[in-house]
Amino acid sequence: MRVIQLSKELTKKLFATLTIAGAVLAGSAGLAAAAEPSLLGKFNDWSAYTYGSGSSRICYVLSEPKEMQPRGAARGDVYLMVTHRPGQNVRNEISMRIGYPFSDRSRPFAQIGSDKFQMFSGVREGGENRFWAWLEDTSDEGRMASAMRRGSTLIIKGTSERGTLTTDRYSLSGITAALNKIDDSCR
Repeated sequence: MRVIQLSKELTKKLFATLTIAGAVLAGSAGLAAAAEPSLLGKFNDWSAYTYGSGSSRICYVLSEPKEMQPRGAARGDVYLMVTHRPGQNVRNEISMRIGYPFSDRSRPFAQIGSDKFQMFSGVREGGENRFWAWLEDTSDEGRMASAMRRGSTLIIKGTSERGTLTTDRYSLSGITAALNKIDDSCR
């Protein structure tokens, strides 16, 4: 019974994250304005967006890594997001796209100063989900968002299906203002 509930929760996360990712990519591809996310503001290394309306309204902040190791590794889009979905009572959902399919043995994690946050990948779900990771324990989401506000650098490590260990370094400059913006926009 517990496994089914986790699978349903994962399905909700995957759907929401992929909806946002599709909106981000559609926006950069120049699709119709109605389908694009709206930029709420750019705050140093972070951007804040909103997408949808009413109970399906989503607000999120997004950043790309400042440094990716190993250099020259073949990777697609890489970014980190913090999402609010007030219609589903979700705040501070942390997700990241790593730019490659994770190994089924990968135990991705994020670190801010001495705080470490275990993540899980969507490898079991297959498809585009193999490129994504979320916090393993949703009760850590608020704690990680607070650590991001206090910190200066966030490191994420994960292993590709080819066995390559990658390390991405994100700047946290502007995260507080960006999170404040989505807090206001998606109460």
